[in-house]
Amino acid sequence: MKTVTFVFQRNIFPKSSGYPLRASRWLEAFAGKANVRVVFVNARPINPGTEDYLRSLGVTEFKHFEVHPLRGAFNALWYLLARRMPLQAGFYADRRARAYLESLPKSDLAFFSERRVGDYLRNIRAAETWIDLCDLVDDNYKTGAARMNWSPYKLYYLLEWPLLRRWDIKLAKKADRTFLVTEYFARMLARRLNGDAGKIKPLENGINVELEGASPKGRHGWYFLGPLSYKPNYDGLKWFLDNVEPFISRHFEGKVIGVNAPESLKARLKASGITYLEYADDLNSELKDFGICIAPMISGGGLLNKCLEAFYSGRIVILSPRASTGFKNIQNGVHALVCDKSEAWLQAFDDIHTGRYTWHQKRIQHLVDGYSWDRFNQEADAFLQD
Repeated sequence: MKTVTFVFQRNIFPKSSGYPLRASRWLEAFAGKANVRVVFVNARPINPGTEDYLRSLGVTEFKHFEVHPLRGAFNALWYLLARRMPLQAGFYADRRARAYLESLPKSDLAFFSERRVGDYLRNIRAAETWIDLCDLVDDNYKTGAARMNWSPYKLYYLLEWPLLRRWDIKLAKKADRTFLVTEYFARMLARRLNGDAGKIKPLENGINVELEGASPKGRHGWYFLGPLSYKPNYDGLKWFLDNVEPFISRHFEGKVIGVNAPESLKARLKASGITYLEYADDLNSELKDFGICIAPMISGGGLLNKCLEAFYSGRIVILSPRASTGFKNIQNGVHALVCDKSEAWLQAFDDIHTGRYTWHQKRIQHLVDGYSWDRFNQEADAFLQD
């Protein structure tokens, strides 16, 4: 039986947002079919239930290294100056994790989940190495900074994106295989490698929550879904609340579901008559009368799970060009309403309200035919049977 070592940079349990959803699917694709080791290099304590989750998969060999914020900040600056590493990669360059990985017996495969732990590629012994970059953060940061007002975050994005671009190229050259969540990002990285696309592979997410279709009343209910500690989610929702929501018809009802909303945002939502929930035990019940998914992302990107699940259910999706790049063959006005400036968003809501936009649920659902987590199992099985 082959041995596979996973290196994760965040908690993968519970599977409540984008990173743990994708990272845990990779782990589950190999669990029970190989001897699996798991290493966490994390800025937070390991979440309750993680050990039980790992044991349920047959994983008994795992290690967790928590990076202290002060130590991480020092490392980030040190590696920026010494090796021109991105700040977010330098933050996770933990000497304890490095020593532990160097001490492990040679694996058949070393799998690195995300670029922030990519530097450990040089510390582990493995016959083959894979890295899942998921998306190209430098592209997200560059486009996001262009639309931000001046702030510490804008300065951080402007500093970080060139470093990330260089870092991703370096990691893709070193790893035997590099995965990305969309064909858009895979083609972009392949061009940066001068067309050497043999090691680059797009691998889209599957459907996590199989939402039921919305009721007819859902035509006048919009919702935003996602953790609000994730800055692209917060920035996108804040932009929508500032530039769109005050000007749409009062026939529309809004709902926001996402953990870690700041108190100022909660107060803003309450004052606007928008329902806010930190978490929903039953999304089908909460979203029954909400048939419009909004994704007004001005930064971030990749394949948005909130949109993927909305398309699967046949809901109307209004999204920014940034958010639309993850979906193949998306047709504006057919599968979704792709809107950039606030005027286009207002027109979209007006078209939905007046009936000028025809809601074809089946046609929307066809956009995500073929999106399946089974492809992760196929990749794992192909390696293990080789």
